[in-house]
Amino acid sequence: MSKRWTSLFLIGLIVTLCTITILNKPTEKDFAIWLQEEHNIDCNKDCSIIELESANGNITERIKLADGDGAYSPGLFTLRINRHYISVNDPSHKRSIEVIGFNGQFYEMKSENGTEKLGLLESGNK
Repeated sequence: MSKRWTSLFLIGLIVTLCTITILNKPTEKDFAIWLQEEHNIDCNKDCSIIELESANGNITERIKLADGDGAYSPGLFTLRINRHYISVNDPSHKRSIEVIGFNGQFYEMKSENGTEKLGLLESGNK
């Protein structure tokens, strides 16, 4: 009888943890809030266009970037977003971000070459 109650307890615990994780899966709205709080980046409703500030010496300019391509992969427990942005004014200026959302939090992924992504990675000419 003791094994039966232990098994039922473990099954109940696993179902409870899975339910909590599913209910806490972040949304795209949470992604927009996270971009604003973590990187001070403003984006529109679906984050297809973002605006960020770039400081060159004493000059601060707002850069508008449009979504070039990327991936949006909602899973049962996670949300994975991979976006590549291209500057509206200078198409050679590109930035990318790849995050995974799990249990109400977003975590930045590593790039293909093994270096850690620090916010929006910059590529191209400035």
